[in-house]
Amino acid sequence: MSELIDFSFAQLIDIGNDKDWSIMIHFLHLADLHLGAKTSYLGSRATERGRDFLEAFKRAVDFAIREEIDFLVIAGDFFDTPNPSDETLRFAIAELKKLYQANIPVILTPGNHDAIGMPGSVYTDPNSEIRRLVNFVDTPNPRHVATEIIHGELVHFYSMAWDFQRSKPPFDDFHALDEPGYHIAVLHGTLEEGRFTDVHSREVPLKLSNLSETCMDYIALGHIHAPQEHAAGPIPVVYPGTLEGKRFTPGEEGTRSLVVVTLDGKARPQIERIPWNQRILLSAEINLSEEAVESDDDVVAIICDSYGDPNKLLRIKFTGTPPFFLDVDKLYERLSGDLYWIDIRDDTDVFDSRLIDEWGQEETIRGLLVRKLRDRMVSIEGEEARQKVELAMKLAIQALQKSVER
Repeated sequence: MSELIDFSFAQLIDIGNDKDWSIMIHFLHLADLHLGAKTSYLGSRATERGRDFLEAFKRAVDFAIREEIDFLVIAGDFFDTPNPSDETLRFAIAELKKLYQANIPVILTPGNHDAIGMPGSVYTDPNSEIRRLVNFVDTPNPRHVATEIIHGELVHFYSMAWDFQRSKPPFDDFHALDEPGYHIAVLHGTLEEGRFTDVHSREVPLKLSNLSETCMDYIALGHIHAPQEHAAGPIPVVYPGTLEGKRFTPGEEGTRSLVVVTLDGKARPQIERIPWNQRILLSAEINLSEEAVESDDDVVAIICDSYGDPNKLLRIKFTGTPPFFLDVDKLYERLSGDLYWIDIRDDTDVFDSRLIDEWGQEETIRGLLVRKLRDRMVSIEGEEARQKVELAMKLAIQALQKSVER
């Protein structure tokens, strides 16, 4: 369907002058695949979760072949580290071979996680199999890096590989060649006008005002994990987001999508997002003062009704003042089969609860403990110190309850 070309530009002009604007070109815009990611915060689920990232890319490759996609661009962080494990590397090469054998070109630029300038980078070997299978970008600053013929149309690519020693700003000061065809930039950087930029590094800063002067047809970005679309004048500037949510950061939760872009002559590129992730990351907060709850059973029911899903990773925070003591360990035990993974943060206010009032009146060890900790709260200063005393109360009451149960 395509071939990498190395013609003179006079020959390219001859091809471009015969452009048939009725022919549509479809490509996948991928970024931040993070193959080999180690989500250690998931504990026993980490290894299994790591395979989800590999599977998401494998399904994207199968989709590209099945749907006869014309080419792929991978805008950085293909790997989670510059020196992935042998197993991850073998997997990546096998998938790239499938695309190569299907005659589907790939434009691959490193990101900041798998930066070419980092020690032990898998990309530094000029004879590596990856370099044979893809159009690999290793120039430290943006420039024209490749031209492909797709269905008789010229497609020009511009890109860079960030290197902390060699790359120098500005990174958005480049321009399309004065040649016919489509012009696509592939960059791993932080758009100044982008959303959720505060949780990402900014080694490659970009501005829409500067990108609007590049005369590109499409600018494929990577680095920010939140899917988003911007415009630099008439040019779409797109972050596809991750195929699977990697961490609980703003913009990385919820549905993730495979981005399919269609170039259709002089029309604005069409962008289609296909829901893709097998598992969903979600953060939630429940104010137990606003819920009709009288026990842990009621809390379990709320979570199962609202968030229960064996493919959901849930990070939940409880606030408010419930009429009972929240047993977090019991919640973990009860919910283990209803969600793929759950993390519970107990920020409830125990000192103002009705239950603690009742315990404080008891002539028992528990009552004595409550009274002493409440006296301590009267004299304490600062929110951090208050939280420590609250935690002490929760741990102490929990220990006493378990002692009684035994």
